[in-house]
Amino acid sequence: MPKFHHVKRLCAYLLIVAAMLLSVGTASAAITEESGRRVALVIGNSVYKTLPSLPNPANDVEEVASTLRAAGFDVTIGVNVDRIGLEDTVRRFLRSTSNAEAGLIYYSGHGIQVGGQNFIVPVDATLETPYDVETQTMPLDLILNHLKQNSRVQLIFLDACRNNPFNAQKFWMAEKLEPVGATRGLARIDSDLGSLIAFSTEPGQVALDGSGALSPYSESFIKRASEPNKEIRQVLTDVRRDVIAMTGGKQVPWENSSLTDSFYFIPAPPPPSVEPMQQVSVPEGAAATKLPIAPPHDETGSALLVTLNQLPKTGKLSFDGKPVDQGAKIPAAALTALTYDSSGVAAGTVGLIGYTVSDPYGQATQGVVAITVSADAGAKLAQLEQEKQVRLADADAYLKTLPRDVDTTIGVGPVEAGLPVVPASATEMTFKVAALPDKGTLRAGDRVIGLGHVLESADIPLLSYEPQIGTENQPFALTLQAANDDLPPATVTFKPVLDACDTSAAAPLDLQGVTSGKLPNEIDPADALPACTEAVKAYPKVARFVYQLGRAQLANRDTKTAFATITKAMDAGHVRAIQELSRLYEFGASVPRDAAKASEIAKGGAAKGDPFALHSYGKALYHGRGTKADQQLGLRLMLQAADLGHTYAMNELGYIFLNGVNVPADPERGIRFYEAGVQRNDIYSLNNLALVYRFGKGAPEDLPKALDLFTRAAEGGQPYAPTNLGRMYRDGIGVVADKAEAVKWLEMGAERGDYWGALDRAMLAKQEGADADSLATAARYFALATAINMPGSGDPKNQAKAELKTLPSAAKKKAEKAFVAELTAQEQKALPKTKSLDDRLVQLAKATWVKRNPRYDLF
Repeated sequence: MPKFHHVKRLCAYLLIVAAMLLSVGTASAAITEESGRRVALVIGNSVYKTLPSLPNPANDVEEVASTLRAAGFDVTIGVNVDRIGLEDTVRRFLRSTSNAEAGLIYYSGHGIQVGGQNFIVPVDATLETPYDVETQTMPLDLILNHLKQNSRVQLIFLDACRNNPFNAQKFWMAEKLEPVGATRGLARIDSDLGSLIAFSTEPGQVALDGSGALSPYSESFIKRASEPNKEIRQVLTDVRRDVIAMTGGKQVPWENSSLTDSFYFIPAPPPPSVEPMQQVSVPEGAAATKLPIAPPHDETGSALLVTLNQLPKTGKLSFDGKPVDQGAKIPAAALTALTYDSSGVAAGTVGLIGYTVSDPYGQATQGVVAITVSADAGAKLAQLEQEKQVRLADADAYLKTLPRDVDTTIGVGPVEAGLPVVPASATEMTFKVAALPDKGTLRAGDRVIGLGHVLESADIPLLSYEPQIGTENQPFALTLQAANDDLPPATVTFKPVLDACDTSAAAPLDLQGVTSGKLPNEIDPADALPACTEAVKAYPKVARFVYQLGRAQLANRDTKTAFATITKAMDAGHVRAIQELSRLYEFGASVPRDAAKASEIAKGGAAKGDPFALHSYGKALYHGRGTKADQQLGLRLMLQAADLGHTYAMNELGYIFLNGVNVPADPERGIRFYEAGVQRNDIYSLNNLALVYRFGKGAPEDLPKALDLFTRAAEGGQPYAPTNLGRMYRDGIGVVADKAEAVKWLEMGAERGDYWGALDRAMLAKQEGADADSLATAARYFALATAINMPGSGDPKNQAKAELKTLPSAAKKKAEKAFVAELTAQEQKALPKTKSLDDRLVQLAKATWVKRNPRYDLF
C-alpha cells in the first residue's frame, strides 16, 4: 500500500496525499506499491543570482515533495541548486533509480529550449554567451534517458515554462550554434512507451506564477492528486480545468502519454477491517452499558464512517447520551462508545446491530453485533475489562522493550528492523504509525508503510527499512502509538550506514553506487579486500560489491583475478564494470592490449549512460582510436559525460576546442570547460587552465594566476603540475629563481610518474657539475624517466635514455647501489637478467618506483 503522511491544508479525513504517483499494472490492473519501488526527483529553483527570481518554485516543490513522500515515493529534492548542486542532486537520484518500478521528475523554475531540447537552468546560470548552455545548464533528456533504462514507468512534470529572460539568443549545442526556441516556452517531448510527459502549459507557451504561494499548476495538481482512487489521466483533466479557470484561459496544461496501464495517485487499500460477527453480553436492567465492540480500521489509518443499518428491537442504543436512529452515520471511533440500556428487557433476549463501515475510497465492509441480555453479564464484562487492561499493560511493556537504534545498510535493499514479536496477550492490539522517516522506505513485508498507517501485531516483526542513498549519518525516527492513545509511544531510530566495501572501494560517479567513491590509488587493499569479500558473501545479489571487490583486487595488483571478478560483475548487471573491463584491454592489464576491443566494450557502457564509458567511447570515436571516427557522436557523448560532472570529459572538451582538434579552434569555449572543471576542484583542470595563463594561449598571460593554479593542482596530486611549477622556479618565470624549490617540485613530478619531471630533475643534476653525487642523482632520474616513459603520451625520442648513456659508469654504479638498497633480495632476483648497466638501472628504477605504490591512476 502507498506510504501516507499528514499534509497540511488538506481535509482531515484525507491522510493520504499524493502528487505525481506512478502506479502501473500488468494488463488492465493497476500496480500498487507492493509491486516495486517508486523514486522521484523534485527540483525547484526560485532565487536566481542574475536571472529574474521566481516567486513560487521553491514553495511548489516543498509541497510536492511532501505529497510524493505521502504517496510512497523515495524523494530526492533540490531547492535553489546551482550547477554543481544540480549535478550532485541528479547523481543521488540516479543512484536510487536502479530497478525502480516507477520514476518521476518534477521541475519548477527557469527552463530553456535550444535546438529542440529542454534544459534545466540552475540558480547560478547567466546564459549571456553562446558557451553558457553546455556548461551552465543540464539537459532534461539526460535524466529522462537514465530513467527509461532503470525504471519501468516514467512520469515527467514540468512547471518550467516561464518567460525567457536570457540575453544570448544562440548557444553552442555540440557541433552546432543553435538559436533559442522561437517560442518562449519549452519544446514538446515525445513520450516513449510507458511514459507520461506533463507540461504546466502548452509546448512553446508561457506558464504563469499566479498570485499565491504556489503556481496555479502546482496548487491544482496537489489538490487533485490528493483525491483517492482516481486514475492519473482523470486527475490531469481536472488539473487542466482548474488551471484554465484560475488563469482566465491564459494557461492550458498539456500532457503527452504513452501509458499502457492505469495509473493511480492513491490506489485504494484493502477494504476496512471489521469483525464480521461479534457477540457481547449486557446485564439485565442496566441503564447504560458500554458495548465492548472491536473498532474497525484500515491499513492507511483513514477516517472511517459507520452507518447503522439495523438496531436492536428492544432496549435503547445511545451515543454520547443521545439515542441513535436507524440509518445514523457516526465516526468509526464512536462505534466503541455506543451504550445499551437493557431496562425492561428480559434475560436471554438477543438484539442485533447491523452496520456498514465505509472508507474514503468508496469501499465498504459490513459487520454485525449480537447483544445478549444476561443475568451474569456483569461478571463477563468485568472479565473482559480485566483482559483489556492486561493487553494494554503488555502492549505498554512491549513498546518499552523496542530497540532504540537500528543500523541499516544503504544500497542492499530493505533491511530488517529486527523488532520482537508482540506478546500473545496483546496480539489483538493495533499500532498506529505516528512518525515516519522522511527519506527511505518503511515496509511491513511487501507493503509500504506511511504516516498514519495502522499495523497489526503480526506486522511489527516484519518491519524493514530501506534507507535513501546519501543519507549516511542521518538518523530517522519511526514512532509507534498503540491503539489506546493513553499509552506512551515508542520511537525506533534508524541509522543508515555504508557497508565497509562502499567506504573502501566505491568508484567515483558510479550511478549504481551509493557514495562519492575513491580513485584507484586511494584504495587500500588491506581494508578493501576483506571488506568487499565479506560484502559479496553477505549480499550475493548486489553486483556493486562484486565490482568493488574487483577494484580492490586491482589495487592489490592481482589483475588476473580482478579481470575475472569484474567480468562477473558486468555479467551481473553492474554498468561501471563494463568501463573497468574496457580499461583493462586499453592498458593491456592481464589481457593483450587491444584498442578495438576496449572501444567496443566501452560502447556498451556508454549505451547505459555510465559517465566514464561516455567519456571513453566518446573520446575513441572523436579521435578514431580503436573504432571508426565519428566526431559528431563522439562530441555529444563527451558532452553527456560532462553534464554528469565527469571532469575528464570537461578536460578533453577543453583541449579539443582550445587547440582546434578536428574543429575550428575556439579558445573561449575550451577555457569554459577548463573553468567548469576548476569549479569542481579537478586537479587536471587546474593544471590545464594554469597552462593557458602561463603561456597566454587563449587568454592573456597571467603568471601569478598560473602559479596559483599549478600549486593547487600539485597539492591535489596532479602528476604534471609539479614539473610545471619546478620549471617556473628553475627559470625564474613569475617568481624569483629558486633552485631548491625547483628541485622539490621536479622530484615530486618524477615520483608521480611524470617523464618530464624526472628528465628535468636529471638535467639539473647533470648541470650541477662533475661530482659523483650529482652525476649519480642524474643517473637515477634519467633511469626513472626512461622507465616511466609511456608510448603515445611521453617522449618518442626518449631523450632520457640517450642522456643516460653519456654518464660515466661510476655514477651509474652509485645509482645502482641506491636503487638496490630499496629492494629485497627476492625482489632483485625477480628482475630480468641483462648485461647492460643502463638496462639494469631502468629495471631497478621501475621496480623501486612501483614498490612505492605510485598514483598509477593519474595518467
